[in-house]
Amino acid sequence: MITKDPTFLKRQGANFLSLINDLKRNRKAAAQDLQVSLETIEKIIAGESDIPPGLIQRATEVWPVNRRDFMIMEDDCPEGVLVMRGEASEKSSRIFTRGGADYYEYRDTAMSKVAPFRPEWILELCTVEDNDPKNSSLRWNNGHFMHQFTMFVGPVNFYYIEENQKKVMVANTGDSMYITPFVPHTFATRQRQKGLILALTYGNKLLGDVQQEMSSLGGDIPGQFLLETRSRDAYFASLLQLQMAALSLSAEDLIVQTGLPADRVHRWIKGEAFPTPEEYGRLADRLNVNVYDLMPPDAFDPGVIVSYLSHSKPRRYFNCQIRELASIRYLPYSKALLLDVLEKAETFPFKVPLHQYCYNFGDVSVTLRWDWKGQTREVEVGPNDSVYVKPFVPHSFSPCAAKPASLLSLRIGGKGTGEPQRELSHIGKKNIQRIYQEYSLWYKEE
Repeated sequence: MITKDPTFLKRQGANFLSLINDLKRNRKAAAQDLQVSLETIEKIIAGESDIPPGLIQRATEVWPVNRRDFMIMEDDCPEGVLVMRGEASEKSSRIFTRGGADYYEYRDTAMSKVAPFRPEWILELCTVEDNDPKNSSLRWNNGHFMHQFTMFVGPVNFYYIEENQKKVMVANTGDSMYITPFVPHTFATRQRQKGLILALTYGNKLLGDVQQEMSSLGGDIPGQFLLETRSRDAYFASLLQLQMAALSLSAEDLIVQTGLPADRVHRWIKGEAFPTPEEYGRLADRLNVNVYDLMPPDAFDPGVIVSYLSHSKPRRYFNCQIRELASIRYLPYSKALLLDVLEKAETFPFKVPLHQYCYNFGDVSVTLRWDWKGQTREVEVGPNDSVYVKPFVPHSFSPCAAKPASLLSLRIGGKGTGEPQRELSHIGKKNIQRIYQEYSLWYKEE
């Protein structure tokens, strides 16, 4: 197997060992099940041999596993930072037509296999003379699965459908928006100028394993996971009903075992009332969950968020001026910032706990410096260059001229934020390495 990651086979071997541990097989039992030699299993686990395709096929026939359980993520960013030059981005250009006319020019920007997002540079080739969302030259899409953040560069109109109405955002450089999956939308430029968008799409927590599980369950089962969102009371009722059903616990038993008033409990289950903090605590104790497991959102966000740069108050952070762009509360690990890099950085002020994408949309280059395993590295990021930075990598930006540089910084949580982060914290530091790099059987062989 050809890979840029020198530790690929070691990681693959650790994943294989973790898999047979979960299935309660030792090396000998795995070899017998898979009809291969013990030496083959040993070499795979030691990271000395790739996994033969025939072995994976056999495993899916005799074990309750899928082929994707053997696949590991390749690390194409072994030094913490990945850069894509503007020239390479331009070479990826492809033009899409809609309605018989050129409509968009797409270009790739910095993407990593370890990052959860797919950022694109998109030039609007459709020009409009008005701001009417019913303009006949517009070509609408059907929406897509990915969440999308967009920052506008130049005069761009963003069109979307909300509550069955076509709407428009008249945007300029630095304005931004967030759009929920499957909301139909389109873009066009104004004033016969070259307006473009920097669009970052990502699947958040639904992409991958969750999507695959929903697909395999099929039928009407996936829809039954949905919580009621018409109100906070109804949302709480959905969570309460879920926990009661998980325990096969009746309303009558819940009333007796918590000592809560019967009329209150029945109203909660119907979505007609909301508990007090003290009642929340008693419910959580009986259901053996944390209070937050029963908490609805503070508010329900709309499907589209529009944000104008003029409404964002600038603030100073070390050598940068920062303005916050469009964000949404129900995605707490999705942040968008506009960074004006004012002067040289003497330290590493940034250590972002999220995957970070940066695009230099100004006309001044910046020097990106970062610390990787105790060594300082640096690279120049010119106009139209883009960068990916791994989480928790200490870094800084410094302008390469006597005037500010402008960067778009998008920061998205990966698989480890949210509920997985809570689970990791519960397991603790002692065994954290065994989660991602298993090195022993689950028992000691005598």
